[in-house]
Amino acid sequence: MLHIIYGNDREKGRAKFRALLTQQSHALGAEVRHVLEGEMSDGFLDTLAASQGLFGDTTLFVFDCVFDKKAEQEMLLAHVESLKESPNFFLVFEPLLEKSVAGGLKDANVEVEECVAKKAGYNPDFNIFSLGDALGARNKKELWVLYQEALDNGLSAEEISGTLFWAVKNIALMKNAKPGDDCGMSPYVAKKARGFATKYSDEEIVNLSRSLTTMYHEAHRGGEPMEVALERFILEL
Repeated sequence: MLHIIYGNDREKGRAKFRALLTQQSHALGAEVRHVLEGEMSDGFLDTLAASQGLFGDTTLFVFDCVFDKKAEQEMLLAHVESLKESPNFFLVFEPLLEKSVAGGLKDANVEVEECVAKKAGYNPDFNIFSLGDALGARNKKELWVLYQEALDNGLSAEEISGTLFWAVKNIALMKNAKPGDDCGMSPYVAKKARGFATKYSDEEIVNLSRSLTTMYHEAHRGGEPMEVALERFILEL
């Protein structure tokens, strides 16, 4: 069975993802395996679909934001039938799912849930990726203004953090990429990320990634609220 949760309301989507993970792990009594980023390869999903535990038990495979590249999402779509027919359970959380891939998955009659932000003042025309561009350009003032605008338009701190992390991840990929290697990204995104990478050292990129990861976990442990942590992150840029 394959169940996919996606959409721009990250908080709602992640809440559903966690609830379903808990529900299915208990209902199936299954071994839970979290698939790590970078494990994807041709045939990997079919291998998981056909796998069985030591005693023929069901396995719950969890994919938490590991299909962020278009090629990986298309790989998921290409293997949808084997995943559907597998005795194992596949749970995917991927907020930024390509429209064509989401449509293909729905056409394949997969369990797909889209979580769309419907908050007061939400403006679907606001370009959340402009935040990543301002971070990449190392423009603190613009990033601060866009951050306030994003909040005013109803975007959650968690969604903003996820977008910034996505931008940092792309910059990290392109930092030492060979000429002509787009690292699985679209040429447009890769070109921008390659330019942004010149503005940061390797150490600074690692620190940005670490800071965003830490603030996410701290906020979910009841520590510093993410909105406050993001403000500090921007001001220290």
